Amino acid sequence: MKNSLLILIACLTFFSYSPVQAETVTKNDLQLREDLIFIMLYPSIQQELKKQYGEIKQNYCGKILQIKKLPIGTYLFNVTVQVTTFEGAHGPPNDLVTITFSNEKSIESQAIDFKRRRLKPNEKTKC
Repeated sequence: MKNSLLILIACLTFFSYSPVQAETVTKNDLQLREDLIFIMLYPSIQQELKKQYGEIKQNYCGKILQIKKLPIGTYLFNVTVQVTTFEGAHGPPNDLVTITFSNEKSIESQAIDFKRRRLKPNEKTKC
């Protein structure tokens, strides 16, 4: 009876502890990778915002929406990012900007799609 109880406790401890730790590490790794990709694309984001608005636009709430690998066996990707632009001290007008970059035709990532939507005065973005 003692051995059965000891084995049951050991099994419960093993199965309840391991998956939680592995999942947390994986989520942290994914967030770090997304942050790294975003910061590497940031100069291109700034350049595209300047091209589209005719001036440098301040922005915040940057995030990666999608990473799509192009043909299998290559290192070609489309990466879609989103930022919120602002004026002054994070004031309106605010635009929600979505840009897709690709490295398919150049070593440097090039913007292949640009969308912006003016946010309503009471509409907030989630950072």
